[in-house]
Amino acid sequence: MKRQILILILLISLALTSFAESMSNLNGNPDLAQALNQAKASRNWIIAGAFMLFVITLLLIRQIVTARKNNLLISQQNEALQRFLSEKDWLIKEVHHRVKNNLHTLICLLESQARYLKDDALKAVETSQNRIFAMSLIHQKLYRSEDIKTINMAEYVPELVSNLRRSFDIPERIKFEIDVAAISLSASHAIPFGLIINEAVTNAIKYAFPANKKGTISVIFYQYQQELILTIADDGIGMPCNGGEQACQSLGIELIKGLCHDINAEICFQTNLGTRIIINCDPAHCSAEELVVEADHGLSKQVAG
Repeated sequence: MKRQILILILLISLALTSFAESMSNLNGNPDLAQALNQAKASRNWIIAGAFMLFVITLLLIRQIVTARKNNLLISQQNEALQRFLSEKDWLIKEVHHRVKNNLHTLICLLESQARYLKDDALKAVETSQNRIFAMSLIHQKLYRSEDIKTINMAEYVPELVSNLRRSFDIPERIKFEIDVAAISLSASHAIPFGLIINEAVTNAIKYAFPANKKGTISVIFYQYQQELILTIADDGIGMPCNGGEQACQSLGIELIKGLCHDINAEICFQTNLGTRIIINCDPAHCSAEELVVEADHGLSKQVAG
């Protein structure tokens, strides 16, 4: 449009120049008829240029008005979309909050029931409480976080292990080492990993250190190249199995295997010098919406005595 205006100005300038030349010729040229023709031609050029300028001005005004209407419409649509996204995030947070409350209510019911139980029944209820807490903590983190899609495992795992430590009233003879990278997982993957850690650490607390034996339980979670690697290890007496695929058939181990299958992960048991459970998960098997790994792979180490 600017180019058209420049062309119009140039045409008007040419017309004015032609008109000036015509008037000069009129004064010096005895042929009056020819001078009048040149003056008429110049006048016609001026009229045509003025008409073109008028048309271009109308087009510019129309374009400006249309652009303003479009910008206003786009702005209104963006505001509506932003409100929709805000409401969606609020609804998702509310869902996580209610799920967390329902799971907490279930934990309280189990705790009330546990008062009337003893021995194996009591242990089964306490184990169920810890499993429910592992899931409840996920929803609590999602509810309180600005990012409602992912869980920072570097924050989640230490709190999960700390709850297990309080639940079993572990003495100072058992220490915990938590070494977790800044990995963010969706709830669909954070819950299986949380339950796996819950089961493995629970088994280590119960069986790895009999007769008041001292020891250490470690949880290491990091990313190496394209794989997520979770290692839960202890330096206790080791599991009574040789590490084969069918060696350990306890409920906890079977649950760990089932959870690994759900996230397309591989599991390996090592029973020399204690017990070591190694789980490898390839993010390539997960969609971008299900698994998110942060760029910061630095490890944040916490040790609980």
